Amino acid sequence: MKSKKVVVGIIAAILVVVCMGVAFLATQNDDYYTQIDNRWVQEIAPHGAMNYKYTLAAYDENGNEKDVVFETSRILTDDAFLCLKVNFIRGVVTWAEVKYEELPAEVQQHYNQ
Repeated sequence: MKSKKVVVGIIAAILVVVCMGVAFLATQNDDYYTQIDNRWVQEIAPHGAMNYKYTLAAYDENGNEKDVVFETSRILTDDAFLCLKVNFIRGVVTWAEVKYEELPAEVQQHYNQ
C-alpha cells in the first residue's frame, strides 16, 4: 500500500514537471525581424479571420536567418518592416510594424535603406 502511494506520488511529480516545461516553452517568444515582400504572399482558403499566408526570411537580433510562415487577415504594406514574436511551438504569435531605425544593427545590414 505504501509503495503504491510512492509510485503515484512520483508519477504525479513527473506530470507536474512536464506540464510546467510545456507551459514554459509555450510562453517563450523570440523577436525576429522581416520586411514585407508581397511577391511571397499566398491567398488561402479562409479559416477564422486569416485569408493570406506569408513565407519570408526573418532575422533575429544577431542577424541569424530563419524562414517564417504566418497568416494575416489582409495584405500587408509592401516593404514595411515587422517585428515578429515567434514561439518555438506555435510559430508567429504576434507582429508589429517597426521603422528601419528600430531594427537591430545586425538586422539592418540585411536590408538596404
